[in-house]
Amino acid sequence: MQCESGIGSAECQQLGVNSNQYVALVNTQFQKIGLRGVSLICASGDSGANGRTDPYCNEPNLNPVFPAASPFITSCGATQIDATINNGGNSVPNPPSGCSGVTCTGSGGYEEAVSYNQANFASGGGFSNVAARPAYQTAAVNAYFASGVALPPSSYYNRGGRGFPDIAAFGSNVLISSQGSIEQVGGTSCASPIFAGIITLLNQFCIQRTGKPLGFLNPLLYKMAAASPATFNDITVGDNICTESGCSSSCKGYKCTKGWDPVTGLGSPRYAAMLAYLTSTNCS
Repeated sequence: MQCESGIGSAECQQLGVNSNQYVALVNTQFQKIGLRGVSLICASGDSGANGRTDPYCNEPNLNPVFPAASPFITSCGATQIDATINNGGNSVPNPPSGCSGVTCTGSGGYEEAVSYNQANFASGGGFSNVAARPAYQTAAVNAYFASGVALPPSSYYNRGGRGFPDIAAFGSNVLISSQGSIEQVGGTSCASPIFAGIITLLNQFCIQRTGKPLGFLNPLLYKMAAASPATFNDITVGDNICTESGCSSSCKGYKCTKGWDPVTGLGSPRYAAMLAYLTSTNCS
């Protein structure tokens, strides 16, 4: 995951192109993969809107990362459970054996954007400096700008660029089995395969029903969210102002709000509701 402006230096030299041209070439290949019926899902990054190239927020701009900012990939941010909100519970009914000795959150608490205070990182997100905003997200992004949410200085980002991430999933204190032991991990690179697993189940259903995979997901996801908002948990608390190095007073970023935002996208998926929607629309 690199800043768009500094991507592919070695590759650029070999191809005789600059970074923007390289990004455009790779985006063309992503389009071809989508046309083959493959769904591409990517983490949105773990260093907030400033990115890893500017961990202490010294630059007068935000840094969209690639390939998360590609309009031909489904970009996934991360969420966490705040067990101090919504009755304060954090117990899981019939917890799995892996919960022994560690905190298992999931059934109680409030889902919000992942934060530096809990997870030591913030989701990447923002607006591409290379790719224009695609039509499939025009209404959602326009609603974000019209919401009245506080924004970074206009000179820090490209208002007309492709907004990312598209969605989010659980990405803090996630339990995994590693070499026979249970570990807690986090990151947007943890959230994105969780979302990919949900898409795998939906793909299986649609292939059985129509003989076709879902393929490139984004037009469907934005259409689904507009037609049936219950298909996503709308994340309205949190931001991506911090980086992995903390929160300098000079750091800027974006805040969550109702609907799509450049922190958690459309929100986190609700599998049963998504399946019901695809059933009613015959996977279209």
